[in-house]
Amino acid sequence: MKLRGGYNIRLAGRPAGRIDALAEPALLLLPQRTRRLRFNQVLVENGQNVRCGDVLAVDSDHFGLPLLSPRDGTVRLRAHRGHITLEGLTVAPPQVPSAEVSDRSYDPQRQLLVDLGVWSYLFDAHSAAIPDPAQPATAAIVATTHLEPFAGPRGNLQLVKSLEDFLRGLDLLASLVEGTVYVAVPRTGGQLTARLRQGLASKPRIEPIAIPLRYPMDHFNVLARALGLSPCRGRTVWGLRTEGVLAIDQALTRRQPLLERVVSLGGSGVVEPVHLRAPLGYPLDALLAGRLAEQPLRIIDGGILNGDPVGERQLGLSVESTGFTVLLEPTRRELFGFIRTGLDRISYSNCFLSVFRPRYAEPLTTALRGEHRPCIGCGFCEELCPAGIMPHWIHKLAYQDALEEIDRSGSHKCVACGLCSYVCPSKLDLRREILEANEAIRRDLHVAEPAETEEVAG
Repeated sequence: MKLRGGYNIRLAGRPAGRIDALAEPALLLLPQRTRRLRFNQVLVENGQNVRCGDVLAVDSDHFGLPLLSPRDGTVRLRAHRGHITLEGLTVAPPQVPSAEVSDRSYDPQRQLLVDLGVWSYLFDAHSAAIPDPAQPATAAIVATTHLEPFAGPRGNLQLVKSLEDFLRGLDLLASLVEGTVYVAVPRTGGQLTARLRQGLASKPRIEPIAIPLRYPMDHFNVLARALGLSPCRGRTVWGLRTEGVLAIDQALTRRQPLLERVVSLGGSGVVEPVHLRAPLGYPLDALLAGRLAEQPLRIIDGGILNGDPVGERQLGLSVESTGFTVLLEPTRRELFGFIRTGLDRISYSNCFLSVFRPRYAEPLTTALRGEHRPCIGCGFCEELCPAGIMPHWIHKLAYQDALEEIDRSGSHKCVACGLCSYVCPSKLDLRREILEANEAIRRDLHVAEPAETEEVAG
């Protein structure tokens, strides 16, 4: 398997190698909107008492995926816009939903994963969308680590105490997939990695693949292409991470939903970067209290390259949150920044004096530290692109509105990793330009249904 490109971003604020449990909150704020889901059909009433595991709402556009109650409590609607609030909380064992909440009936195992909310852990490896439970999966890719800082918990923290559950979950996953389950394991030593490889060695239809510890080599699309798994209409390749496999094990072995999340909390704005275990809906104010620097900050749900700024639409831990990155946000212009030697800055182009320093992690902030400039054609974006496209060339074509040429340049291969924007010395937002160009191509050029492609290997 050949992988190209990629780059490791060395940032200060790496979470510690432990998982802290949070105190029980006074209330839960469950967001009805996440990156992929919209829980638009509320099934409970204001003031209703619910039990842990009861269905609060469903996403009618995504196979009836449910939003489940993480605790026993009382429902408050419209107390916080876009959220379902639970008050008077009591910790209790989760209940299996009493009735199917999806509009269709699938294979019994898949139906249970849908009803228990576990299906939201799955991705279409090529599009990152939620796969259709009715479509067969010709292969699955499991990423055992998060390589974007600090988009999610480190895989070793989840596996060190749950390796047997993870291996059992892989067997259950393999029973749902027609072809091979590929498990991406970092090329590192260590006792845990050796135990994982040993556990995978005797499993039929489960194949470990070694990946370098370099972002974005854990990206499902990148791995699917490297494995020769082409997209095919009506058949999907699944992608999921360690927490998804553990959720499948808990659902199919114990018939219980996974109503808690382990999230990473890191970045230059965090006083003590940690991993935290909390129930869904845990108020972000309480989760972050006492952990942040006392100055303007930007809180990002996810990593620095692909995460979304946390705003009023998200007051609690959502069903898709895996990590939070907090960056310092300077409000003053840097005095004489143009003559600074850059001892505290890391640059892929090695154009600062920091190249002579020993290896260190940069305390990244949101400051632009300069200005946008025209593309200088350095080729750094092309050099690091895991999809093998030329972002600098697409940038120039975008200014000419040359959609046909952009389409021919292979812009559809972009996996939106954001490395092109990160390393650009001219500070161009190449990632955004490519995504906008692809959207314009889909809207203006590809109005017809795409032709069916070849079968997926697996």
